[in-house]
Amino acid sequence: MPAPAFEPASAPAAAPPGSPSRASLVVLSAAAGLDAGSVAVLNSALPSMGADLGTSAQNLSWAVTGYALAFAGLLLCGGALADRFRRRRVLMAGLLTLTCGALLALVAPAFWLVAVGRVVQGAGAAITMPAATALVADVYPSGPARSRAYGVFASAQAGCYGVGLVLGGVVTSAVGWRWVFVLQVAVAGATAVAAWRRLPAGTAGRARRPDPVGSSALVGAIVLLVLSADLAARPGVRALAGAVFVAAAMATAVWWRRGRDRDPGAVLLDRGLLRSSGVRTAAIVAAAFYFCVTGSLFLLPLYLQQVRGLSPAQCGLAVLPVSIAVAGAALLSGRLLPRFGAGPVLVTGVLLTAGGVLLWCLAGADTSYWGPVAVGLVVSGIGQGLAFPAITTTGLRDVPPAAHGTASAVTVTALQIGSGVGPTVLAAIAGAVGPTAHGDPGPIGHHAAYATAAAVLTLVAVPVAARIGLRRAANGRRPERSGDR
Repeated sequence: MPAPAFEPASAPAAAPPGSPSRASLVVLSAAAGLDAGSVAVLNSALPSMGADLGTSAQNLSWAVTGYALAFAGLLLCGGALADRFRRRRVLMAGLLTLTCGALLALVAPAFWLVAVGRVVQGAGAAITMPAATALVADVYPSGPARSRAYGVFASAQAGCYGVGLVLGGVVTSAVGWRWVFVLQVAVAGATAVAAWRRLPAGTAGRARRPDPVGSSALVGAIVLLVLSADLAARPGVRALAGAVFVAAAMATAVWWRRGRDRDPGAVLLDRGLLRSSGVRTAAIVAAAFYFCVTGSLFLLPLYLQQVRGLSPAQCGLAVLPVSIAVAGAALLSGRLLPRFGAGPVLVTGVLLTAGGVLLWCLAGADTSYWGPVAVGLVVSGIGQGLAFPAITTTGLRDVPPAAHGTASAVTVTALQIGSGVGPTVLAAIAGAVGPTAHGDPGPIGHHAAYATAAAVLTLVAVPVAARIGLRRAANGRRPERSGDR
């Protein structure tokens, strides 16, 4: 096997003895699904929350933005914790933090306290996700078992997102928006208890005190980058968005300079980790992938409501097929990865996702939903389900177990950056090309944005993903398998 491109800062985590139980995978999938589910379930509750607490729609967006900023900014901190301490304890700490944030939002008398609770929830998810991803690799041995586990892991996230879309509206309509947070408290608390009982404790690495200046600079750079993308989408603050982006670039330069001469164990993200081809490939593909997926799925509901006249509830049900398709295809991906390798599965997933988004360019003001819209949702959902596990396993390739938490955090951080930039850029394109008399994007604007999303994903992700298989073939080795390191 190829030697790792860097030296880990901590001792490898010991794999648990014996064969892993299905209960372990259920617990880890539930922990990961909390992030996707808590985002989806809140969407339907926001209008009722705004009416009850007397706040504007623009202010309500901070319930989403605050969560995203904390999640993206602290992911690498969560990865570092997962690589320095016992991962079960880190996972439980993240789940309990998420629970505390939900409790704060539940009892909030004013919206600003709800926003604070969402920031705390984002911090909890940032701790939970890297630990859960690394624990899958700890619990399941390399090879087919791990590939199937990551398929279930990705399928659970998609399934929780789909369930959240529907459940949020049902719960809010039946008993009020606060019960959305009651539901989150119950699920997060039960998952934390199950994690304590069902998951292996693992071994602790050598905890070293990170460089405070370099770590703060890296966290600040990520937060400022995501914030600049959010501000760019808000009218009247485009100049501020540019200034924030410049500040993000300056913080990145500080982190890069601080990490040049320091012990890898003293930095939040060892630059040597970025020299791993698997980590680089996963990060590039993930950023392009979520630029396309998040941006296009941000615009599609606007098309369905503004152009087609669907209600918010009808719109939520209309986009549900994509979550169902993702969940089913992710399970299939876990079985295809050991047989064909990550490269072919990832390229296939990327092409299907881009093709499904491109189909929406055929949708007009009077086109039947069961034509390009529904077919595109299913095709892109299958592509996403195939690609998600392949991206995850690629990001852990050639990475020693002691650094799995940080490596997975790099991939998820790239996802968040793509998610932050995609809606802003594609919404600007849709608004600039063929706006309606009311200023909303028309069908032509939507078509231009969908075509851009598909083109960026194809041109950026396909060549990078294709090199995975080509590199193995050039070396005369067998097709890459997700368990190889």
